[in-house]
Amino acid sequence: MNKEQSRFDFDSNPTFQKVDYAVAVRSFVPGYESIFNMAVALLDASVSEQAHLLIVAAGGGMELTTFGQAQPHWLFTGVDPSAKMLATAQEKVAKQGLTNRVKLHQGLTHELPLSPLYDAATYILAMSFLPDDGAKLSVLQSISQRLKPGAKLILVDSCEEKGSERFNDFLKAYKYHALNLGIGAEIVEQAASNILHLHYISEERTIELLQEANFSKITRFFTALWIGGWIATKNI
Repeated sequence: MNKEQSRFDFDSNPTFQKVDYAVAVRSFVPGYESIFNMAVALLDASVSEQAHLLIVAAGGGMELTTFGQAQPHWLFTGVDPSAKMLATAQEKVAKQGLTNRVKLHQGLTHELPLSPLYDAATYILAMSFLPDDGAKLSVLQSISQRLKPGAKLILVDSCEEKGSERFNDFLKAYKYHALNLGIGAEIVEQAASNILHLHYISEERTIELLQEANFSKITRFFTALWIGGWIATKNI
């Protein structure tokens, strides 16, 4: 089995069967929509009008619809192991009239062809589902191998060690934020419990993994509680 294989199954997890993911993620992630607006702005500064982007963990469709509406000539290839999440993405893509610009693949990034190379890539709010036993590095390497030299990667994920005093304070704020926006107490508690089983790493380790995967010029552009966002450049 390739190390990229996720240990978390969106298609069978009971929490995600009880709540609309598109609603929940906005309630659980402070500044959620800002992540994508900043990402498209950063990528716009580095790619051409005819760019072809690789969207890793594309299920849900937020990147595809946000980027597709903002950039009328960009093309997208999305990959995700979850059939249910990809179905949601496909529905949103069709609703926005983007079907002819988007190709979706159910599976893992390393299963995609190595050619043609992409002009940029995103990997947003998904790496923490993978353990740091080679799986995180594997997916970053798979992305790197499919990018043109000098291409940008937008990575957004957790960057806090579980169990620290700051993590515990953030967890309380996380629960309050979701409750305040109307998510039911049972769902909030289950989501908080799920977090304790995810694979969080520090910012220092995140940067180390990016460097091992052949990225440099790593710059942080987003912070919200334990979530960080970075833009990195594939080495030439």
